[in-house]
Amino acid sequence: MTDMGGHKLFKDRHPQRVEYELAGDEWELYEAVTDFVSTKLKEIRGDHTKLTAGFALATMQRRVASSTRAIRRTLERRLDRVEKAIADPAEYLRKRKVFQRALLPEDEDLEELDEDERWALEERVLEEWLPETKAELEAEREALQPVLVLAQEVEAKRTERKLTELLDLVHNSGLKEDRRKQLLIFTEHKDTLDYLVENLSKDFAVAQIHGQMKLGERIEQERYFRETAQIMVATEAAGEGINLQFCHLMVNYDIPWNPNRLEQRMGRIHRIGQTDDVYIFNLVATNTR
Repeated sequence: MTDMGGHKLFKDRHPQRVEYELAGDEWELYEAVTDFVSTKLKEIRGDHTKLTAGFALATMQRRVASSTRAIRRTLERRLDRVEKAIADPAEYLRKRKVFQRALLPEDEDLEELDEDERWALEERVLEEWLPETKAELEAEREALQPVLVLAQEVEAKRTERKLTELLDLVHNSGLKEDRRKQLLIFTEHKDTLDYLVENLSKDFAVAQIHGQMKLGERIEQERYFRETAQIMVATEAAGEGINLQFCHLMVNYDIPWNPNRLEQRMGRIHRIGQTDDVYIFNLVATNTR
């Protein structure tokens, strides 16, 4: 596309895959989460909740691939629900409702949900998709506890490969040397956003946008990024409606399963008014889904 004078309206876009593999205890955790949902819970409960189980597995795999923080918090919340149900099984079983097939949208519809709607659905599935008897609850608690312990141990080591790749990118991009450079980072999960803000705030002013913020708060964080902060960490809540063409560096910390969302993200900085070539770095764990 060109203007009336024949000049290009858009600067060039340079997407790059940053590939890495999960290994060691990080890979062990990914496999443990997959085994917990797809094998152990099936053994405990049978195959009568196949659709919901598949959704829960996809949700947990996305979170374990996003960050150890995200899966650790997910497992903690689930164990807490199980413990409460065991503590008062009569009340739990009285209130429990079967998660009907109709409540789960098709994959295409799921990707069209707003971020807060998708989060709410994922949490509802993980909460309502619990066993039906006290014996099953106790069996799940026994299966869940070692997975949670492993997640806690992996996070405590502070050597997460994915975070290391990001920090290397930040270093190689020269943000510390040139404070005028700015970087936009997208993640799929609020827990991962918190994790990244904690780690990046040690060296940089960091703005953030996520689905739990009100419109006024998002506008204020956009202004903070424009005027002060060098880095913004955002979830899909920033995928539409904000213009950040003053920034020309972007990292997709998580890759969305819908390519339209990926394009919407890149459109925040690769748009009319951008004065520099745009560089996009896509972090990809090649041995995960």
